[in-house]
Amino acid sequence: MIDDFVSTLENSIGWQRIVDAVYSSKCPQSLSVTIPSCMQELFVRKFGELLLGSSPSWKDGTHSDLISAGKYLSPPTIDECRALRTELALYPLISKFRLAVIWEANKLSIEASNSLLKLTEEPPHHAHILFISEEDKLIPTIKSRVNSIHIDLPDEVVAPQPLPATSEDFALWVNNLKKTTSECLYLEIQRWIEYLTIEGDFTAAAKLESMVKIMQQKRLSATMIQDTIYAVLKEGIPSEQIFGSLWKA
Repeated sequence: MIDDFVSTLENSIGWQRIVDAVYSSKCPQSLSVTIPSCMQELFVRKFGELLLGSSPSWKDGTHSDLISAGKYLSPPTIDECRALRTELALYPLISKFRLAVIWEANKLSIEASNSLLKLTEEPPHHAHILFISEEDKLIPTIKSRVNSIHIDLPDEVVAPQPLPATSEDFALWVNNLKKTTSECLYLEIQRWIEYLTIEGDFTAAAKLESMVKIMQQKRLSATMIQDTIYAVLKEGIPSEQIFGSLWKA
């Protein structure tokens, strides 16, 4: 189980390439980063600090010169993408650059992607554009206009893992992860999903995937995630009873 995403990110080859490019003033203005969802918010913060400067300019993960199109786990609309040209044309307020982050870039609609083509190819001199996604699935016309970086988690922390089988196993799981983060828990659950898929239990895997999506959307705390997983998997409480109408949506 991974417990330090900062070290994992900073020790990755992809991150080191980005740092070298920024420090040598050779960072591409249009950059696509493929990275696991559990590390995306951390990456945006760290990359933003590289370009825009560190604390105290940042507050609650935001910065005056950081523009978000879409949000974590949710791609931007075409209107948000179109608005980027106007927003990026404005000069930075307190930093040397302005940074536009396009979340879930692999899920952009064709229309939204096409609206970004010219801006991606010719951004203002004071602007940087970051496409961030979990899968390398940008449309070809966008992909040809950006520099791409892949940042992966170490193999040992993404290998498929069987679910806890007994009450003792569940108790050990809860005890070992008392002080962990939501991101770490989602990573652990993803390992269970991979294991179930390999074993051919597609129904259970799909159920867990649906649970994870809802919990991520609701931004549950680590404790609430553990309680929910325990209630469904160990105590057998129906998912519909816990998630209500969200489960049917």
